Amino acid sequence: MHFGRMAGAVAAMILGGTVLVACGSNSTGNTANVASVKKTAVIGYTNGDAEDVAVTYLWKDLLQKHGYKVTLDELDAGPLFEGNYTDAINLNPDVWMPVTLKAYMQKYGSNLTDLGKWYVGTDEGFVVPQYVKNVNTISELEDHASEFHDQIVGIDAGSGEMAQAQKAVSAYGLKDFHLIESSSPAMLVALKRAYAAKEPIVVTLWSPDWPFGVYKLKYLSDPKHMFGTVGWIQTEANKTWAKQNPQVVKWMGKFKVSPEVFSELLADIQQNPNSPSVGVKKWIGSNETLVNSWFK
Repeated sequence: MHFGRMAGAVAAMILGGTVLVACGSNSTGNTANVASVKKTAVIGYTNGDAEDVAVTYLWKDLLQKHGYKVTLDELDAGPLFEGNYTDAINLNPDVWMPVTLKAYMQKYGSNLTDLGKWYVGTDEGFVVPQYVKNVNTISELEDHASEFHDQIVGIDAGSGEMAQAQKAVSAYGLKDFHLIESSSPAMLVALKRAYAAKEPIVVTLWSPDWPFGVYKLKYLSDPKHMFGTVGWIQTEANKTWAKQNPQVVKWMGKFKVSPEVFSELLADIQQNPNSPSVGVKKWIGSNETLVNSWFK
């Protein structure tokens, strides 16, 4: 769903909500004495989640271009939200609502500011390859447990998806299944291996994520809505930091991207997954009109 802090300063002063920029000298030729304000941003993210990596590195690139010193901090969901609450983390751009991360928002939301929904149309649940023809609903899994080696391959234990997955296992009476706690990368490796061998496998997965553009997969029907319904992703900022950085709040409030266009960003990053910035720069170059609209 993990870096340290960097510090930096620019010649700027925020006074009464107005940003005054020092230009070196005033109209009389005297040097302007303008108090410096640090333009820094610490963005928290979970490395195993493709969409989280994508949006994080995208805003790292964009904020750096606008004079910010940006640090990334890779954390699990709990520490990330706690850090966002205390302002150790300034921005958390991958908050899934209204179900997945609801519990964290209830616990930490009082000191956070919602900067708006940037992606609408999320989905998540138990996923199998399309070549698994005899299982189409979660309730059908129990009768085919042995085919799946009695296991559902999950992700990080502290994630919202795993909490929902555990509830689904209970709600649908999957008594013969063991929900495996691992990590997003480990789950994706297991999916890749099983898919290559055309073996049955069931994993916890979500949209947006790059596997749906690489493999032919399907969600198992969830009539009890244990994984919720179609939702959205929003950005949360620490309240204190947001008040000190109204321009960023304005920029991120305009940040909107369609599933189709965002899938292109995921694909560009997946071409060189060890260097997300490469894919980000490629995508920005192909979407300059959209990106520029966020900064008007």
